[in-house]
Amino acid sequence: MPEDVELLQAWRAGDRRAGGALFERHFSRVRRYFRSKVPPAEIEDLVQRTFAATLEHAEQFRGEAQFVGYLLAIARSQLHRWLRKRDPVRDGLDAATSSLFDLGVSVGAMAIRQQRQQVILEAMRRLPLDTQTLLELHYWEGLDAPEIAVALDVRPGTVRARLMRARQQLRALMVGHDPCGDDEARLLRDLLD
Repeated sequence: MPEDVELLQAWRAGDRRAGGALFERHFSRVRRYFRSKVPPAEIEDLVQRTFAATLEHAEQFRGEAQFVGYLLAIARSQLHRWLRKRDPVRDGLDAATSSLFDLGVSVGAMAIRQQRQQVILEAMRRLPLDTQTLLELHYWEGLDAPEIAVALDVRPGTVRARLMRARQQLRALMVGHDPCGDDEARLLRDLLD
């Protein structure tokens, strides 16, 4: 059976089977790492990102330590990146002093967030398609008015007016459906995830 280092080198050289073997060998370990730290819906994406980053930075692994340590260091880096993306306002992530609970990633918080997202998704599906697309481009894709204007073939001023109406429509569809009674701003922030 080939060593991890040999598989990584072969994968880097373009051998997809070697990459598949490495993935199969370490998938459950990386998945376990994320399972207790992130919502279930995020696990597979973070596992994929970890292996993609492993291939991207394969030249940095020199074989001085076990490959699994290197792989889990990349998983840790992906976790930190994911946590920073969830809360970009925070000045920095101090993993030595901050717990997942402190960062708002408790099991209860994850369940509430999933409920909120479900409410938002259900409300979004009730909006006209153009309105739904507008909100998705703004909140999920992070596009500003001029960029959305290009995508929708309208003027930037039109985008701003439509965005205001779209928020009102979404708010009206969500009235009484927030599982925690939080305000609309909190629900709309959840669109960023």
